[in-house]
Amino acid sequence: MAEGPLSPQERAALRARVAGLAHRPALAVVCLGELPAWVRQDCVVCGVYCEGYALPPGMGEGGLTELLAELARRPGLDGVLLWPLEKNAAAPTWAQALGQVVEAAERRK
Repeated sequence: MAEGPLSPQERAALRARVAGLAHRPALAVVCLGELPAWVRQDCVVCGVYCEGYALPPGMGEGGLTELLAELARRPGLDGVLLWPLEKNAAAPTWAQALGQVVEAAERRK
């Protein structure tokens, strides 16, 4: 997600898809460190509910695993995004991550 906020075109495309859904997609963003304001802003503009979790840099793996497991069990969430990942990890871009959440919500129609 290091590329930054969505472009106006990406926002418009996602907003149009979300407008056709029966329910508002929901995303939990778990950030190691401070959660950038544009993450919430992109979600709001696109119509996606966002729960942000800014974790302290020294948080142990056990606490992170516990939080991710708890979020995975939440029926109202369409996606959980952990960010940032290791440099070599295959991670979706921010636009891809939001798109995947909308796709999950579309499947629930």
